[in-house]
Amino acid sequence: MLQKNNGQSDGAENGDVPKDADDGSGTSPGTDQVVTARRRWLALLLQDRFACAAVLILIGVALCAVLGPLLIGDLATRQNLRDPGRSPFSLDHGWAFFLGSDSLGRPVAARLIAAAGTTLSVAVPAVLCSLVVGSVWGMWAGYHGGWRENVSLRIADVILSFPSLLLAVVVLYVFSPSASGIVLVLAVARIPVYLRTARAESAELRSRLFMDAARTFGTSNWASIRRHVAPTVLPTLLTVAALDFCFVMLTESSLSFLGIGIQPPDVSWGLMVAQGRQELQSSWWIAVFPGLAIVVTTVSATVLAAWARLATDPGQQWRHGLRRGGRGRLRQPATGANGARQSSAAETAAVVAGAEPAHSPAPSGPEIEHARAVPEAAPHPPALPEAEAEPAPATPESAPAPAPAPGDRASTRAGTLTVDTLTVDGLSVDIRTATGPVPVVRGVSFAVRSGETLALLGESGCGKSMTAHAVAGLLDPAAEVVGGQALLEGEDLLALGARARRRLAGPGLAIVFQDALSALNPVQTVGAQLAEPFRIHERMSRRAARAKAVELMERVGIPEARSRAGAYPHQFSGGMRQRLLIAMAVALRPKVLLADEPTTALDVTVQAQVMDLLLELRSEQRMALVLITHDLGLVAEHADRVAVMYAGTVVETGPVAEVFGKPNHPYTRGLLESVPAEQHKGSRLNSIPGSPPDPRSVPSGCAFRMRCPMARDLCATHRPVLETTGADRTAACHFGKELADA
Repeated sequence: MLQKNNGQSDGAENGDVPKDADDGSGTSPGTDQVVTARRRWLALLLQDRFACAAVLILIGVALCAVLGPLLIGDLATRQNLRDPGRSPFSLDHGWAFFLGSDSLGRPVAARLIAAAGTTLSVAVPAVLCSLVVGSVWGMWAGYHGGWRENVSLRIADVILSFPSLLLAVVVLYVFSPSASGIVLVLAVARIPVYLRTARAESAELRSRLFMDAARTFGTSNWASIRRHVAPTVLPTLLTVAALDFCFVMLTESSLSFLGIGIQPPDVSWGLMVAQGRQELQSSWWIAVFPGLAIVVTTVSATVLAAWARLATDPGQQWRHGLRRGGRGRLRQPATGANGARQSSAAETAAVVAGAEPAHSPAPSGPEIEHARAVPEAAPHPPALPEAEAEPAPATPESAPAPAPAPGDRASTRAGTLTVDTLTVDGLSVDIRTATGPVPVVRGVSFAVRSGETLALLGESGCGKSMTAHAVAGLLDPAAEVVGGQALLEGEDLLALGARARRRLAGPGLAIVFQDALSALNPVQTVGAQLAEPFRIHERMSRRAARAKAVELMERVGIPEARSRAGAYPHQFSGGMRQRLLIAMAVALRPKVLLADEPTTALDVTVQAQVMDLLLELRSEQRMALVLITHDLGLVAEHADRVAVMYAGTVVETGPVAEVFGKPNHPYTRGLLESVPAEQHKGSRLNSIPGSPPDPRSVPSGCAFRMRCPMARDLCATHRPVLETTGADRTAACHFGKELADA
């Protein structure tokens, strides 16, 4: 979704030095990358207060285990029978007796430090041994499959049939108890846990296409496991290991408590609890403090395991951004007297010095792609000339509407005022990451009427689907709407609660996804899925809802609909599945239909059939259709109006014929010139150089200037806003007027 800006020309132009460039300081690029990685890990850790506390506690326990013998000497075993059972929290006899002493006069604090080394010397080797053996064994078995997998699983089942604690009790009772015996028994007992986890992950990965690609390159089996399987499985295994550390430590404590674990004169936390349990009423501290040490250490390891899972898995790192707070309140755009946002002179004249900040809590100045009022900069915005005034959507809340100007979105047709069904105004969406919010949709505005098709056009990664998902309320938890409105007949969808949004989902607004196979439930029949909207919104019986589902299937051209209503999605072709998805979306006759690349992966003939079906349903139900695509031919043939998007903003709008006939933005012109045509035969096809910028490093000024053939100094300092360039035409370009008048 987020695309890199290859070439990094923006950073070079602003004078930034690439991270891996040699600055003459003698530091190699590899060293810089290591330092950067360490800082990233530290930043991730500092964001989680509980993980920080857990790390500090575990570091303290580890230091006690390593440096304890040097610090306490023989204090842990030295007896003082003349003064046993000293009370805690007193420094009269030195720091070693701050937690009191036991029945033999030995200081509890010193024994806790000595026991930390003994406990860790059992838990850490046992976990490491079982982790290494079990994970390698499991990845090998899962990657190869067949008899290797079956034999490995049967061995694991045999070991798991004996409970770990019971197995350890039997073995240690038969043989003499020792630390090495405990390590061996627990390591063997825990191997199946890692084996089964690694086997499951590897078996799922071995059928992936990238694994097949690695085999075509001649990669050996162990190299494939090391390079492709292990990095994917490792986050899960590390989490299991951290949790298993708690289990092994508790098991050792239980064995010592039962008298078949660590034997005196050695000391462990479990042995201390066992020795102090008989004196809980008179000397509670003898058993309580080692018990607290066990609890605090295991809880810290558990917290660290949860953090490590998020930090080591690239697919989970986005959740770090969610921990810093819930969704913020929407920042609604300022409006003028007639409900339309105005452009202020202060905004269009603002200069970006250096690089723009990634995101500001309150958008202002040149960072706003669509003109809006800024009370601090211009309390009384100057009135714009009629030719340059931005068209304003008419809403029911408006006072008596002024006479619509030519090209205004609230226009008159045969003397009747036509009101936009869906009006998106200044929509802004951020993705929360570990390093801060990243704006991916910035001030998007457009409107669409009933019976009209509006196309959102642009390259992949420009924010088209994110805009549609924000309007439909289907954003990923990592994404957040931070500003703007989405008015459905005057009702702001972004301000609705969950119950109100569910009420409008279907009758008010529906969406067609691009991958029909993923959007349909594979374990439910298509008839049941098509009947579900009627049962939810219209409270129909199962029989009546199924009859409506069959009618829908017949309407969208599914042959033998009555008999095929009991079939599953995988039993239909790609075109038929897309028709079923469209039928489900229009079941409740929505006012607005969002079609997110509905013809993806379909052949040309099926594409035409699906688009004809959408247009028929649009005319039949008088719904507004928003078509999201990057296919210019599809837009030219089926859309009425178009909004061209680039880098999360709308850069040009207008009727399709006019925009394609005479584009007023260099980006639109570049897209049209990239389309193969008869006149290009035998010559090199034109293309827009470079690629869309990474949302984390959008260039200052105009976002398109790094790829624009018309870029000038003004483009680097001033961000253009949407301005009227003709009747029902707008463009966000400093030279839009020149292109329109050319």
